[in-house]
Amino acid sequence: MKYLSGKLSTIDTIIFAALILLTLLGVALTNVSPAHAHKYWLAMILFFTIGAIATGWQRAAEKGQKKQLITSQLLHWSSTLVALILVYTFLHTGQIQNETVSLMILLILALSSFLDGFHVGWHFSVLGILLAISVVSISYVEEFMWIIAIIAVILLVASFFWNKYLPPGISFGRNSLKK
Repeated sequence: MKYLSGKLSTIDTIIFAALILLTLLGVALTNVSPAHAHKYWLAMILFFTIGAIATGWQRAAEKGQKKQLITSQLLHWSSTLVALILVYTFLHTGQIQNETVSLMILLILALSSFLDGFHVGWHFSVLGILLAISVVSISYVEEFMWIIAIIAVILLVASFFWNKYLPPGISFGRNSLKK
């Protein structure tokens, strides 16, 4: 298991679609109520962690690889959680405003998801790109939800066709679960 397969299994596809839908819900919540969005994004770390472990679990052939997967994913997403808690510390000390916190959290999740894509599957990188586009859209575009929803649909459709028509020998990214 030197490289991650370019194709997604059915479980990967379900996880990818669910995380995109939950991301869209979180972006909408961030727009409506930034104060409540904080708690939502903290909870989403759990879903990202479970999704990453479930995605990598299918590819980890040996018991040692599965243990390494769980360890690396728990460290990766725990580090993300620590970064989010530090952002809340800035909020509570008055160094940043409530609206800024949601954008910073989205940016941290975007980076974490994008980087995790190199370890568990390219679709996590695509999710990170969607989150990054969301941050920029929220910052600069008045009616950003339509833009983000259209991009999310395009990403879902593109990943479906990519998965369906990708030749079996193509791989992306180095896998951190090597022997």
